Amino acid sequence: MAARQDQTLVIALIVFVCIAVIGLAWGYLMFKSSGDAHKQIADLQQKLQNETEAVRTNQQENESYRRYIGLGEHDNYDVVKETYDEDMDKYGSTFDESRHNYRDILGIIYEENKKIALREADAKEQLRQLKERLLAVENEKEQQVQQYQAQMKKAEADAATQRKSFAEDRSKLETTKQELTVSMNEQKQYYQKEKKQLDTKIEELTSRLANSERAKKKLLEERAKGAESFEVPDGLVSWVNQNGTIWINLGAADALRPQVTFSVYDATLSDPAKAEKKGTIEVTRILGDHIAEARITSDNLIDPVLSGDHVYSQVWHRGKNLRFALTGFIDIDDDGTNDVDKAIELIEFNGGEVDSYLDKDGALKGDMTVDTRYLVLGEFPEDSLKGAFREGWGRMAKEADDKGVEKITLVEFLNRMGYTPDVRTVKLGVGARSDDFVASPDQFEISPSSNRFRPRRTPYRLPGKVPY
Repeated sequence: MAARQDQTLVIALIVFVCIAVIGLAWGYLMFKSSGDAHKQIADLQQKLQNETEAVRTNQQENESYRRYIGLGEHDNYDVVKETYDEDMDKYGSTFDESRHNYRDILGIIYEENKKIALREADAKEQLRQLKERLLAVENEKEQQVQQYQAQMKKAEADAATQRKSFAEDRSKLETTKQELTVSMNEQKQYYQKEKKQLDTKIEELTSRLANSERAKKKLLEERAKGAESFEVPDGLVSWVNQNGTIWINLGAADALRPQVTFSVYDATLSDPAKAEKKGTIEVTRILGDHIAEARITSDNLIDPVLSGDHVYSQVWHRGKNLRFALTGFIDIDDDGTNDVDKAIELIEFNGGEVDSYLDKDGALKGDMTVDTRYLVLGEFPEDSLKGAFREGWGRMAKEADDKGVEKITLVEFLNRMGYTPDVRTVKLGVGARSDDFVASPDQFEISPSSNRFRPRRTPYRLPGKVPY
């Protein structure tokens, strides 16, 4: 029984101790919280006091700043901002926005004023120096004026002496002039006499020159009638096949090329320019140094091409490039169009060279020289719209006479070189010509006096004279 009571007391004692500990802890916590609160209140009061002092200091500084920039101490922000904007527009409009503050602007203005002051000081110094120089110049001028006055007096005295000397010289000059006039009249009479004698000699020489020209013309006419042309054959026909193929004694060593054309002449004739051709051939193959195959492009059944006949080309010559000039309207295939480009290609393909020609507009291209062998005369256009061709025809014909260039017609040129034009194209429509359409035999009866061919034009005539 006693033990149970002791246990109860122990439990009660333990509970009491726990309650006492809890109470003490709670009391300590409440005391500590109260101390922290008092400390925080003291800190906040001190901070408030410091902030109040800072505000008062800032207020004093702002009042000082306003006074520094010339504003009232109690002006509000709007007044300060408006005044600042006006000052920046007025004094800082030419400065960068990053420097829109009173200190920078005052510094820049100060530097500018300093430079102005320095320039003003320099200007004053220069003005002072100029005044000193002006004074020196004035003094020098006075000295020079005195010198010039002395020189003027001396010059007047010298002028008087010169006038006297001039009068004496003039008198001598008049005497010399009279003597020269007499001498000049004598020389004039002498030269007139000499001129008369020279005029007589000129008349004599002119008469002799005219007689010489007439004699020259007569000799040239006689030469044209009977003299040889000095043209020689280019080669020989080595063999003739019955199928129209022939072989000539020209080849690669003679610089011969395929498609070169030749005229064929009888073996007994030595001057191709005066002979009548038997036919024409065109080179087809080069077989060796001095042998080539050709085909007969035209021949005469009565007088056929035979072995030993001569071949001749107006353009191609062995080892020699002949030079040509072309004038007039060059119509190779008689189709009414200018074939000057084709003629140039034909000459160059056959080994010749063209020195001068009239292009399709009648403009003169190139220059004729004394080395030009032939002037090929194309058609002399009667059309007034082709005045350039007529003018070029006359100029080139005269130039050929002056330089001794032989003139041949286009037909003669083509015949000599053995060229046969392609089948002519007949134009229809607006460009058609009535001469291109000849009536066939079944449309009318052909009598011996009738003529189915177009009348031949006369392209090789220069108005008022024969071209060659």
